[in-house]
Amino acid sequence: APVPTVKVQQRALVVGGGIAGMTAALAIADHGFHVDLIEKEATLGGNLNWLQDTLEGYAVKPFQDETLTKIEKHPLINVLTRTQVIGAYGQVGNFFSSIENQDGQADTIRHGVVLLATGAEEAIPSTYHYGESDAIITQKELEQKLSRNEIDPLKLESVVMIQCVESREEPRNYCSRICCLSALKHALALKQKNPKIQIYIFYRDIMAYGFAETYFTQARQAGVIFIQYEPSQKPDVVPDGRASDGGGVRVTGHDPILGRPVEIAADLLVLSVGVKPRMPSELAACYGACLDQDGFFQEAETKWRPVDSIKEGIFACGLAHSPRSIAETVATAEAAAQRALRILSQPFLSSGKIVASVHHSICSLCERCIDACPYGARTLDTELEKVSVNPVMCQGCGACAAICPNSASVLEGFDEAQMFEVIDAALEGTSG
Repeated sequence: APVPTVKVQQRALVVGGGIAGMTAALAIADHGFHVDLIEKEATLGGNLNWLQDTLEGYAVKPFQDETLTKIEKHPLINVLTRTQVIGAYGQVGNFFSSIENQDGQADTIRHGVVLLATGAEEAIPSTYHYGESDAIITQKELEQKLSRNEIDPLKLESVVMIQCVESREEPRNYCSRICCLSALKHALALKQKNPKIQIYIFYRDIMAYGFAETYFTQARQAGVIFIQYEPSQKPDVVPDGRASDGGGVRVTGHDPILGRPVEIAADLLVLSVGVKPRMPSELAACYGACLDQDGFFQEAETKWRPVDSIKEGIFACGLAHSPRSIAETVATAEAAAQRALRILSQPFLSSGKIVASVHHSICSLCERCIDACPYGARTLDTELEKVSVNPVMCQGCGACAAICPNSASVLEGFDEAQMFEVIDAALEGTSG
């Protein structure tokens, strides 16, 4: 029988215009394929628009400007800002996505693959009296205020930072990976501008992984005091604790080294909150992608297919995939682009040798196989009253055959020699 094929639309759709989306778009376009880059905001850049530098001291803006210039000048990249995806259907190699801009103008894009790079944002805290005092801010706000010279480190005497604010516990029971790095970066920056500042960091665990460990050592050498706390003994915060100037906060907690409570009068309290994903569940559902319990992209397999969706042709990168730094975001974007190029570089996609089929004469239309198929390869044809299989999307897993009560679902592609070998292996060691 002829092998079913599908013509590949050699065009990619990238949803999200942050650093992940831009990097992925450039990687694909540089290989000669057209890319539509969709961004719901007015400008590209995402979190790069407010970040100033990295923990290692690299300035973010030159990197952002260079990337934006490449995007703007690339003839194969079509940028659509203030635009979002409102619906989609299709299969690997041949997707149809409906988009709409802020003026309500709609259009349909035909493409072969989808890369989801919708990013993440800082979670707004509701604890530690956030929003009740100008002396209580987040790490993101500290970065912005320092860049705008709204905070003068020379006028600060004491700064307290609290890590894992509303993170690593429900409803955000995961580590955001960048919070500790941001705290170390800002603590070292404040100490560099004013070595006399007393900086205290209340932490559960310092996640200075990889080469970032050296900055934790530098912070301790600079005089930053780290105080560990347990989730059951979180620091307590009282706004306006410093009566001398009418501002600041008073932070109390338990020091496990001293074995007693401590009280700190601080000019500034900086909360290290986590990141939360921005991928709408409706967008993921449009393409048949899955989200994990925290709202991040659910990869097909952590080790072998870390940027793929279980549905072929759907990929994710950056903070939409999972919490990560700029360098790690770029790495996932390049990985997703390479996986997408594997499909775009082929004019036609063929089905695998092992695919499912249906014996319609004994099929009772119970639809159990449709629910069991993890790849969305089976549908109910209501006009013909039969279950249809998309051979290109079928991965030959056999879930449909295993659950079918009538044995109507079967896997094709096994020859007799293979089956006899399986039987011999199953009966090996038995008598008779």
